[in-house]
Amino acid sequence: MRTLRAIAVVAFAFLVGAVSAEGIFRVRTARAGEAAARDGAVGELVSFEVRTEDGTTVAKSRLVSPEGKLASVTVRDPADPSSVRMVLRVTTSREASGSVCVNYAVQIPELSLVQSGRVWVKPGVESTLPIGHDLVAVFTAVPVPSKAFDQLIESERARKAPRAS
Repeated sequence: MRTLRAIAVVAFAFLVGAVSAEGIFRVRTARAGEAAARDGAVGELVSFEVRTEDGTTVAKSRLVSPEGKLASVTVRDPADPSSVRMVLRVTTSREASGSVCVNYAVQIPELSLVQSGRVWVKPGVESTLPIGHDLVAVFTAVPVPSKAFDQLIESERARKAPRAS
């Protein structure tokens, strides 16, 4: 009889402990999901494009920059992978106004261009900045994840999709 009671007490304690652990796991998982669903929880998608004054694109790149952390991308020539076309380094921070502060450093060896600076961008709105003789930088930033990010991706997919003639 004592053995049966001991087994019952241990089994009951195990079941209560398992239910408590499952409840804690569900609460923590739900909180993590809520944080990931917030706009900008991952960072900012920064699009950087260098254009001539007549509108010709010289270089273009995008990257996701986690807030306050350095993100960088090196664009290479597809025909010659050892040749660097552009190096872009970016850090971002979100201002209280909702604007995104983008600190950037760009190098384009082909044009002998080395430029760095800071620009404030409204999410989803292109912002232009002169960066050299007859050259303009175009910045766009959108929070990741967000509806603006989803719309940007969908518009690019629609633009690249083959169209029936």
